[in-house]
Formats: sequence, structure tokens, C-alpha cells
Amino acid sequence: MGEFGPSDCLLWLNRDQKLPSVNEWRKTIKKENNGTHPREPWQRCSQAIFEAWLKPHIQAQPLIKSFFGLKFAGLTETESEVTSELVDKSGEKHIVTSKYVIGCDGAGSSVRKAIGKTLIGGPAPGAMYLCHFKSRDLSALQRQGQFCHIFFTSGHVLLSIDEKETWTCHTPIPIGTDAKDIDPYEAVSKVLGGSGSPVPIKIDEIIVTSAWRPNICIADEYTTPNKRVFLSGDSAHQNIPTGGYGMNTAVVDSFDIGWKIAAVLGGYGGPALLDAYEAERRPVAQRAIERSGVHWSVHEDIWGWVKESDKSIVSKDAEDLKERIRQHATAHDGENRDRGIEFGYRYRDSPIICPDEDGTEEPPYLERSYVPSTWPGARAPHVFLKDRETSIFDIFGQGKEFSLVDFTPDARYASEFVPVAEEMGIPLKVVHLPDEEHARKIWERDAVLVRPDDHVAWRTTTDGDPKKINVKSIFERVVGKVSASSSAREKAHAAADELLKTGFTGTVGVVDQDKVEMRAAFQTS
Repeated sequence: MGEFGPSDCLLWLNRDQKLPSVNEWRKTIKKENNGTHPREPWQRCSQAIFEAWLKPHIQAQPLIKSFFGLKFAGLTETESEVTSELVDKSGEKHIVTSKYVIGCDGAGSSVRKAIGKTLIGGPAPGAMYLCHFKSRDLSALQRQGQFCHIFFTSGHVLLSIDEKETWTCHTPIPIGTDAKDIDPYEAVSKVLGGSGSPVPIKIDEIIVTSAWRPNICIADEYTTPNKRVFLSGDSAHQNIPTGGYGMNTAVVDSFDIGWKIAAVLGGYGGPALLDAYEAERRPVAQRAIERSGVHWSVHEDIWGWVKESDKSIVSKDAEDLKERIRQHATAHDGENRDRGIEFGYRYRDSPIICPDEDGTEEPPYLERSYVPSTWPGARAPHVFLKDRETSIFDIFGQGKEFSLVDFTPDARYASEFVPVAEEMGIPLKVVHLPDEEHARKIWERDAVLVRPDDHVAWRTTTDGDPKKINVKSIFERVVGKVSASSSAREKAHAAADELLKTGFTGTVGVVDQDKVEMRAAFQTS
């Protein structure tokens, strides 16, 4: 399809688009300041670069002991503790006893297997060949200009890892293909050619190659009956990279279970906190990974149209196909624009969230748009204060502290909450903002209680009287001291049962993901 080459199509679809820089985004966030933006703009960073930066910071933390070079071999759980067996490179065993274990050990999680949990989901219909390589031949690599990702109409994908010399390409292959039978140099050249002829390129180093199948799956349960072992991140859920939900979901998993365990160990958190982990996080992950399949299907539609087209079509027909692709990609561009999925999730039906007492209707949940709200269970909305420099997040409590944001002139809610928090041993910081009318408008209520993970635990009614509030009852619920009736866990398992019947969008069948063939190292370790 010479007249309908990949370069023409890509440039034609995106000729008027420009991604703002980090600094430009930061200015936009300050200018609009309407609650719809996060505190900081997004920043793209390779996981390899990020982890290399993060590792020494972790090792420097006085409360963290790190043991690199050890492999998890198994665990034994009782009602009060967990005993884990680790093996070093020499084969020597090390026994560690702890109150809790969180399995953050990736897609092939040994912790997940040790506690007998399985992954529900299915693979995509096809398979991909991956080649991770180094090259400074920018004349071949950046023919379309600078980029983060290129999805060619042929089904090939090219990723810039460090925007300098490290790249990863993916190309469709038949299921069952052995990666060793593919010439990586030819594969990269073919990817760069898109729907046209291979593009010559000088490759400096082939780092790794593999064959893999995109898949979407979620653990049947996130924890054990004793609530001593938990799954987080890729050990609990996996998705196709479209949408970028993997690491974002994983980080919040760990933050969520982290503050809850800290509260229990601190003596002020009750058992309902640990029960709430799966009830809150599993529905969020299931919605996000399902959406990744929707995004993947958009690309599959385009690849199918191009594959079925006549390779010798004339220019007019090529233009018609371009227009069809443009309209489809524009109408279904949630992969880049679904901010509701990223920011708008709420912990509905959570046993440790206090619902509105005045029956306020829940704000709309839109996949494409984020609607800022302090509706209980939602992410507290970001807003800059009057000085346009201080974010409301900057003055929240740190670490394990709850924050009571009080907009009243005399801090009358704080005067009711502080004594009770002290009596119950709950760390609480009062954020008194009597003169912040703009923030108060976005936050909707005179008083809002925010959890350590920045989700709203409780808020007053529109005409609430602090003297009539049962503050102790609120605190008992939000720190898990009382077990509130909740349908969240039951709903999550009902959704899982339904999933067994339907499967995720973009996948085929419902199978145990640990048994799917053609999985690359990043899917098994």
C-alpha cells in the first residue's frame, strides 16, 4: 500500500497535535485551578531509570531494611504472624518472621502462588515479538519526529525508552512462534517500515528479545482469610499497557494497604481496615484493566482494516481509509484522555467510609472526564490556595496522619474532632482555612476528613451542626474499629463471577493466567 504509508498516516492523524511540556502543564494547572488537575503534571520516565533513582533513596530510609539478592521460596501463615523462607544466591535459606507480608513480586508472583490465589482473565487473540535494543540512528528512528510511542497501522509498535539511544519494538507474530527463530535486526527494520518496506537501521546492541501475549487478568482474591498476606500491583492484576494503568494502580495499592497496616500496628486501627483493602482496591483495578482492553481493541480495529485493504489501492481509496482511521481514533481516544479512570475512582460501599447523611446524590462518574468532588470515598480534589503557590495537599498531615480540613471562621469542627482523636490515639492534623473561599467552593462542605491516602473518609452535611455530630462514631468507622455493613466485597466477587462468563474486552476466553503460554520474562517474574 505504497501511497498509504505509515508515515503519511501518522503525520496526517496528528499534524495539529502538540503535547505540552511539563512546565507548560504546570502553568495550566495553576491558571485553571478548578480541581480537575492533579498537584503535579504527568512526567514520562522509563521504569529502569526510575528504579535506578529510587533504589538508593529506599536504602537510605532508616525505617526500611532492604535485602537484595534473596529469592522468596514460600511462607507459613498463622493467625498472628507470617514466616517466610528466602534463599540467597548460594542456596542458603533465611527465615523471616513478620506480622504481615505484602506480595509486590510481579506478574509471576510466588507469593500469590504460595497462598493459592489464581488470576482470572484471558490473553489477547494474537502474540507479539519484543526486541529491546540500542541505536543512535535517529534518521531511521525519528522519521515522524520525536515521540514516546508509535502505533503503526500495520500492528507494529515502537517505544522510545530514554529518548536518546534505547528503544523497544513489538511486532505481531503467530501464536506458537519461537522468538529464537526471528532475526531481531530484520524485525526492527520491518517495524520501522510499518505497512511499507523495511527501513534500514544501524543497531548498536540487541539487549533482549522475547515472545509474549498481551493479557488482562485479576486475582480471585487479594488476601488470605487471616488477613496476614496481601497482594499488590502486578501480583494482583495485570493489563495491556494501553492507557498506562499498570504502575499507577500498583502504587495506589501499596499506599492503601501500607497506611492501613501502619494504623493497625499503631494500635488505633481495627480489623475492618484490613478487610477494606480488597473491597476498595479490587473494583478500581478491575475497571482500569478492563478499560485497557477497550483501548487495545481500538488499535486492533485499525490494524484489521489495513490488513484487509487492497495493497494496491489508489490514492482516493487510501484517503478514505485514512479518514476512517482518523475518525475512529479521535472518537475512541480514551487511551490518552480517560482522566475519569485515572483520577475519578471512588471507594463506593467501603466499610470504612462514612456516607453522606443527607442523601446527597453521587456526582456523575465519567470515564473520559474527572469530576472533582469530596463525595465520601473520592480522591480529595487538588486546589491551590490564594497565594497560588501552596497546594491544599501541601498542608495535609504527613505519613499516617488524618487531616481535618475546616473552612469555618472559628474552626468549630476542629474543636469537636481534636479531643476525640487524642482520646482514641488517632493522629490528626487540623487544616484550618477560614479565608479560602475558592477552595471551599471546590470542596463543597465546611468540614472534610481526609485519610492518609488523600481519600475522603467523611464530610459534614450542607447545614451540619458540629455539636450534633457523633465524632467518636465517625472515627470508629474510618479506622476500622467497628465493622460497618458493606456490600463492596460481595459486589466485587459478584463482578468476578460475571467476569468468568464474559471475559475482559480485547481478550479470548477465561483461563488461569499462570498457565498461558508465550509469556515473556516481565510476565513471569
